This record gives sequence, C-alpha cells and structure tokens, in this order.
Amino acid sequence: MIIKENSKTHIVGAGIAGMTAAINLSKFGKSVIIYEKNDSIGASRHGDLEGIENWILSKNLPESIAECGIDFNGIPKFPIFEFFVHLNGVKPVKIKSQEPFFYIVKRGTSSDSFDNYLAERCNSLNVKFLFNQSCDISTADINATGAYRAAAYIRGAQIVTDLPNQVHLLLGKEFAPRGYAYLIINDGIGTMATAFKKSARANDPLNLCIQYFKTLGFDFKVNSTFANRGSFNLPNLWDIKNPIKIGEAGGYQDYLFGFGMRIAMYSGLSAAYKLSGNNFQSKIINRELNIKRRISFANRLLFENLSINNAKYWVNRFEKSKEPLNILREAYDWNWKKIIKSIKLTNQYAIRFS
Repeated sequence: MIIKENSKTHIVGAGIAGMTAAINLSKFGKSVIIYEKNDSIGASRHGDLEGIENWILSKNLPESIAECGIDFNGIPKFPIFEFFVHLNGVKPVKIKSQEPFFYIVKRGTSSDSFDNYLAERCNSLNVKFLFNQSCDISTADINATGAYRAAAYIRGAQIVTDLPNQVHLLLGKEFAPRGYAYLIINDGIGTMATAFKKSARANDPLNLCIQYFKTLGFDFKVNSTFANRGSFNLPNLWDIKNPIKIGEAGGYQDYLFGFGMRIAMYSGLSAAYKLSGNNFQSKIINRELNIKRRISFANRLLFENLSINNAKYWVNRFEKSKEPLNILREAYDWNWKKIIKSIKLTNQYAIRFS
C-alpha cells in the first residue's frame, strides 16, 4: 500500500505512535491528517510521569529518537541513573548505573508534556489535527487508537511532596498482582501507580502501595487518582490487513515491564516508511520489533513465575553489577529458545508503563 504523492494520509489516534508516524510521513513529503476523539493532545493522560527505556532496542535512546525524526535534546525529560527496588519484608536495594536506565517524561495536556512536544513538531510540519472527530478506521491508512482489549489494569495517584527527586520499584502480589508498582518524584510532584492483573479476592493495590510508602516515612499528599488499562496481546505478526496498526493498537509494547513509548515510536516510523514506498526499511524495523516483542513476552512469563527467593537473587545481582543496564540488554538479546517458547504460548499477557 503506497500513498500517491498528492493524496492525504489519514491517521486515527494522536498518541505517541500516531504523531511519530505523522512526523515522518510529513518529512517524506506526505500531507497528513490525524483524527483524535478527544478535544486536545494528551487528553487521555493524567499528567503522570513515565519512563522511556534505554535497553530494549539495538540502538541507544538518543540515537533511536533522532532516527524517529525527533530532537532528543529538546524533549522535556530527566535521566534516571539509580532507583530503589522494594520487596516486602526486605530492606530496599539501590540499583545504580553509569548510563541512564531511562528518561522520565510527563504525559498529558501541559505545555511541558511529551505529548505536546510531539504535537509542536507535527504543527511545524503542517500536520492537520481534527479533534472531537472520529474516523472509520477501515478507511484510514494508520490505526493508532491504542489498547483495544483490557488484560491489565493501572491504578495511580498524583502526589505532591517536599521529598527529593527519586524513583522506586515495588514488587509483591499484594501491591501489584502479577505486575509491579512504582513511585516517581520530580520537583515536588510525583506519580505512584500499580500495574496489575485483576483478582476477585484482591484488595485495592493502590491503597496498599500508598500505605507501604507512608509506613516507610514518606511524607506526601495524594492530589488526585486515575485509572487506565492496557492490552499486551501478542498479535498475529503476519497480519497485513489495512489499515496499518501501530502502537498499542498493533501490540507494539514491551510485554515485560511495559516500557512502550520507544517501541511505539518505532512502529510509527516503520509505518511511515511503508506508506512512502520504502518497504525494505520498514521490514528491517519490524523485524527487530517483532523479535523484541516475542522475547519480552517470554520474559513476562518468567517474571510472573518468580519465587520470592528468585526475585531476591535478581535484585542482588543488579545491585552488585557495575553495569546493570547490560543485564537488561542481555535479557532482550535474540535467542531461539525464548522465541520458540513465546510462539507456543497461547495465553495473553499485559502490563504497561507508558
């Protein structure tokens, strides 16, 4: 499917993936229209802080962001070189790296959000946004509408505090059944969230997370709460039906810890190449994304079945390592056993960070 030079390209969904596709299509000389059901950019977000990882793909983060047509240095963000891991009943462990593990960005409608940064880039390239409008997805060129099936749930809180900047990862079935929870604090505001799979017997995990950090002496006030959902269903990777699905709509996510923004952006770049006639480059990108998705799917199963002793082992290994980021990178290396295992699995899994 190649777009004629003078035709319009129709994208449904003004999220990270959709706007990345629009940016690159515009750079390739295409005229782009994005349909967004909400009334503004980032309206589906909650002002929460989220991370863009630096370990899944073969290229480092600054290089891959630049490849997506975006000025990495201009993004409002801050790097994370260390964070604390909490296992209930065990003293929190600090994990440190010489390279940033990830970069924190704000999501939502504010002027300093990552969403608005991408929108400004789109506007500079004459991408047209149509808000409060729906579009028949079957007639669109790109489907970037986000998750379509809930398999994981997110409960979160926006907090205000005088605590210094810091990041915490909280593990345990009481805090995040078959998932994880986290706390990010930056310049007096913070996001606490738990990504989990629902259980009829489980109490509200967000309240338990709040109580946990309060018990440790963290002084903060909950300003607001939010809820979301995610869909990390491993799709049919050979589905070539139109429109092209990108971002969460196409299952382009990290299935382990849900660091999905960079993968979503690359899926948008791949779609832009394909619609511009560069099928070779599109296939190169998709090949890596599909391998990483399958490996992360296998990693998720391993994570969900970790015993407490195994979890302690991995936390200690990260703590003692001089290059903990390389442990994460190795976990996403191409591996036949992991690929085959993920192909054979029929259950669907979901947890999402971004």
